[in-house]
Amino acid sequence: MSRCVDLEAKSDASPGVEVAEFRVERLPDGNVKLVSLSPRVQRVLSTVGLDDPAALLVWDVNNVNSAVAHLNNAAAANPNAVAPAWLGGRGAFPITSSEFMQAVATSVGAQGGGVIGNALIAPNTYQQYANVQVFMYSLGQDPLMSSLPASVLPLARNFSMGDHTAQTTGSPDPVLAPPPPGVTAIQ
Repeated sequence: MSRCVDLEAKSDASPGVEVAEFRVERLPDGNVKLVSLSPRVQRVLSTVGLDDPAALLVWDVNNVNSAVAHLNNAAAANPNAVAPAWLGGRGAFPITSSEFMQAVATSVGAQGGGVIGNALIAPNTYQQYANVQVFMYSLGQDPLMSSLPASVLPLARNFSMGDHTAQTTGSPDPVLAPPPPGVTAIQ
C-alpha cells in the first residue's frame, strides 16, 4: 500500500507539511483502489466517469529514489547542469525525490484539470485526459528522463479512474514508452 501526500505551504509561511489525502491499495486483479480519502478527494472523484476520467500515478518510490540519486550524481559531475523548467523552475541540482514527484505531477496536472498531492490528476474532461497521456509520453522523451538507466524504470504506473459505480477504483492505463533515440515514432 502506498500513500499520497500533498505538500501544501501553510498561510503563515511555515515550511510545507505533508497532509495525507488518500492511500493506494493494490487489488489482486491488477487494479488499484483509493482508500482513506480526504473530503477534497471525495468531492473531486464524485465527478469522475468514463467521459471524464482521472489519472492516477502510482509511484515506485524505490525507483524514484534511485533515479533522483542518478540525476544528482550526473549533475554533480557536470558543473553546468541545469534542471529543466518542468522540474519546478529551480534550475539547479540537487533535487529531492519529493520535489521530483511533485514537479512531474504538477507538470502533468497542468495538462488536465489539476493535481491533488503528487499523484491524482483530476477532474479532467476526456480531452484533458488525452492531453495528460500525451504529455506523459513526451516527458519520457525529455533529455533528463531519457538519461535514466533502465534499472530505475518505471518511475510510476498510470491508472485510469473512470467508473461511475466505483470512482475510487482505477484500471491500468499504460503510457506508451517513447521510441529509442533516432527512431521515428510515426512512419
